Amino acid sequence: MTTAAPCEAPANDNALFSFDGRVLEVFGYIDDARYHLWERPRLEFDPGRRRRLAIVTRHGRRLSVPYDAHLLPGLQALAEQLARSLAEAPEH
Repeated sequence: MTTAAPCEAPANDNALFSFDGRVLEVFGYIDDARYHLWERPRLEFDPGRRRRLAIVTRHGRRLSVPYDAHLLPGLQALAEQLARSLAEAPEH
């Protein structure tokens, strides 16, 4: 069982990412979305002109959200915490 502390990071004025150590959630962008650790979600950053962040699961589920450049450090910290939790979590 992972022991990550809860972490939140806004992506833009309309989207908030939250990770409690078990579930990655996105609030306020189109619709709320939940990704459990057993889905093996990972965050991929496209720092190009469009600046988008994608959540991709091992089964191909994908959600892409635009992010504001000044919010990138918080999103990267959340991505690192998610990656650490995935490394500790058993594979299903």
